[in-house]
Amino acid sequence: MVWSPSNFAQTRPQATGASRQDLSSIQHIIFLIKENRTFDTYFGHFPGANGATTGVTSTGQVLTLRHTPDQVVNIAHDWISVHTAVDGGKMDQFDLIPHANINGEYLSYSQLTQADIPHYYSYAEHFTLADNMFSSLIGPSFPNHLYTVAAQSGGAINNPVLPNGSQPQNWGCDSPVGTTVQVIDAEGDFENLFPCFDFQTLADSLNNAGVSWKYYAETTPDTGGYSWSALDAVNHIRNSSQWTTNVVPYSQFVTDAMNGQLPAFSWVTPPFKKSEHPPTSTCEGENWTVQQINAVMQGPEWSSSAIFLAWDDWGGFYDHVVPPGVDQFGLGPRVPMIIISPYAKAGNISHTQYEFSSVLKFVEERFSLPALTARDANANDTSDSFDFSQTPLPPLVLTQRTCPLNSAANVYFGGQAVGTFSPAYIVTLTNVRSTSITVSNIATTGDFGQTNNCTVLSVGGKCAINVTFDPTQTGARTGTMTITDTDSTSPQFVNLQGMGSEVTLTPSLYPGIIFPTVQVGSQATQKVTLTNSGSSALTINRITTVGTNYSEENTCGKSVAAGGSCTITVAFIPSLTGLTYGNLVVNDSDPASPQTVLLQGIGTAVGLKPTSLNFGNQVVGTTSASQAVNLFNTGNTTLTFASIVASANYAETDDCLGGVVGGGQCTIHVTFAPSTTGRLSGTVTIVDSDGTSPQTVNLTGTGVQ
Repeated sequence: MVWSPSNFAQTRPQATGASRQDLSSIQHIIFLIKENRTFDTYFGHFPGANGATTGVTSTGQVLTLRHTPDQVVNIAHDWISVHTAVDGGKMDQFDLIPHANINGEYLSYSQLTQADIPHYYSYAEHFTLADNMFSSLIGPSFPNHLYTVAAQSGGAINNPVLPNGSQPQNWGCDSPVGTTVQVIDAEGDFENLFPCFDFQTLADSLNNAGVSWKYYAETTPDTGGYSWSALDAVNHIRNSSQWTTNVVPYSQFVTDAMNGQLPAFSWVTPPFKKSEHPPTSTCEGENWTVQQINAVMQGPEWSSSAIFLAWDDWGGFYDHVVPPGVDQFGLGPRVPMIIISPYAKAGNISHTQYEFSSVLKFVEERFSLPALTARDANANDTSDSFDFSQTPLPPLVLTQRTCPLNSAANVYFGGQAVGTFSPAYIVTLTNVRSTSITVSNIATTGDFGQTNNCTVLSVGGKCAINVTFDPTQTGARTGTMTITDTDSTSPQFVNLQGMGSEVTLTPSLYPGIIFPTVQVGSQATQKVTLTNSGSSALTINRITTVGTNYSEENTCGKSVAAGGSCTITVAFIPSLTGLTYGNLVVNDSDPASPQTVLLQGIGTAVGLKPTSLNFGNQVVGTTSASQAVNLFNTGNTTLTFASIVASANYAETDDCLGGVVGGGQCTIHVTFAPSTTGRLSGTVTIVDSDGTSPQTVNLTGTGVQ
């Protein structure tokens, strides 16, 4: 594990001037939850807020944050990725996580401006913007959404996954058989469980007090599932009448708000296409948010409403503020929150430390409900962002804006060897208008080219423009792509930037080097070739690795001759179990310096010998002699086991379940008892406290008469 919040002082800045006020003015509380952004990504430019417009990378560079495209790839933002990015509080490894820096564009180090999200800026300017709001958990959507309903996640730290590693449409009690979610217990041990829990939620507290509530969300699997409908993972709600009476389609919210039929408390989560979750459009997501808030403001209940507009997790994007440590689960990176109400302090920036449990605490105080967990009991409420003595603020009804057709207004390429073509950057054109659009011409200038399949775009239609960079000389290179079509916004422009280089690293930056699983304390190596294609010698200033589990040796010396090459041998020596990310960094005299190659490896303390068993032919209805698998713990701590299970036609016995001390071993004995003829494959699945759990032993045998 790279980082734990317990490494930091358990800080919780208290609200100032947050004396008990007349909360009864608020009759309707709405918790509107969008997706995957940090505070710096959306409000790094906001005047007076604690925002940043630069960030430090793993190479030590200070980058001006680039422009986030309207539609972006989905950057990894799971438990391990957060720990990697935060880097023990240095906040300097956001570029190491998957999809954060493809082709040198540093997508993780990017942000939007007021021109990109003008309505969110308007809400922040007129009401209260919270610049010290954090996600509740160091991880992605599923566990953070659980915090929005229960001030806990049941120990879950990641999103649910299917056995093949993909994600199901539905995250909860109706997930497909075999779905699991990674859970961590109080001792820090990992386990994979079915994502269905039975802890108490705010909905239960509201029920007990006779206070009305609804959860507005996706409710139909065939429209994209209901991943963010957190109550799907709460058994006593999902499998009760409340799932149909209180969990309702998101489309009903506007109707209820306009007709004065809002419950006392509402959760509102969007459909995927309007969520702002990559790769969906930020503009379309903002328009959807405006539609929901306009409905409240134009309905009869605005005068007694409070809207908490927040984003569920960091999404892999940069933020400069170190997440405070309150327990082993969080807090996670900062996210935006805007508090919108007639009684929200006007033009205010709250610096009070909030998290999702702060919203729950506000609800609990308003309706005299008990705390659910230590999180909401100890969290700051949000009362300091309200002034119930002020003249109530009027509605701020906004007009939905025209969204761009092109997914990106800026395309960034990293270093590319002169005379060679980069991998393509795909700019997508999407027809978000109500009539068809004809594309007549797409042209590029400078050292950039494109190919496309764009002709006529029907309503909702898309086409791809593959943009490439082929530098003709070293140094910064710029160009423009112009898209001419029949839309009223034509022509659309895309700014193109890249850096010409004389240096090539093979393998290249992304996906870089992926090491096989390696025993803790053992070593695996892979080679990188550095080639100088220039006409003069390349000065090597420094070659280093980032990440405690990585090191390098090289033959490059202090310079590489024109046309010459050298070899860099990268070693992975895991000191801990689980997945770790790193970077190979070459600092030299080339304009594109530093050049980097991403590194990825998995350490394990579990050794299996052998890793597969073949039982040959066995008469149906009889049992074979046993075969043994030795399990070794090469780590320094005791390995504990949740289960060791053999699949159908096989059975196992073992002496492992009491635990195996560091340096120790146990034995698993497996037998084969075929129930039918033919080749019968199976596995022994071992679920333990190692970061690579579960491990499997492959089994084969043939049943005969």
